[in-house]
Amino acid sequence: MKPLKSAVLIALLFTAAPAFAFDDQRSGFILGVGAGFHLLHDNITTNGYNLTSKSEAGLATSFKIGAGITDRILIYYVRNASWFSAPYGNTGKNAIYTIGLSGIGTTIFMAPTAPSGYFLAAVGSGDISAPFENATPNTGSALMLGGGYEYRKNLMFEGTVLATSIPSGNVTLKSASLQFTINYLFY
Repeated sequence: MKPLKSAVLIALLFTAAPAFAFDDQRSGFILGVGAGFHLLHDNITTNGYNLTSKSEAGLATSFKIGAGITDRILIYYVRNASWFSAPYGNTGKNAIYTIGLSGIGTTIFMAPTAPSGYFLAAVGSGDISAPFENATPNTGSALMLGGGYEYRKNLMFEGTVLATSIPSGNVTLKSASLQFTINYLFY
């Protein structure tokens, strides 16, 4: 009976929250999702010497949840990731990897309503992982800068540069990912 009560409570919260949260103004609660593509360049070094360098392309994803302080300034938790395929250990098979940022971000819009251009920045933990394998992610630091255009209410085109530095022992992975995404921002 206890799981049923929990499920009902969660369902009520999810159905009631949008009624108060999404009022067609950027100030207040915001939730954003996006997908697109990326061009990733990574460089692996040890003791200052280059081991490998390669470029990849693939799926880029974006998730934001937070609040608008005003109709022009948003602060949120952000998770941006670049997805790609690469060899997995010594198994001889490929795995799906993500390299990305989890942290705090801010967006500054040029106008209080759409259409409007905007700039964004985020800083946080950088990570690389194989989410569908039994592998522990490696973490480091990450920074993201970008901009975009909200061409219709809630609908945006965004371009970002996501840079990570992820140490693992005496080996460091440095990456830069150019991401282009279409985002939908609920507000």
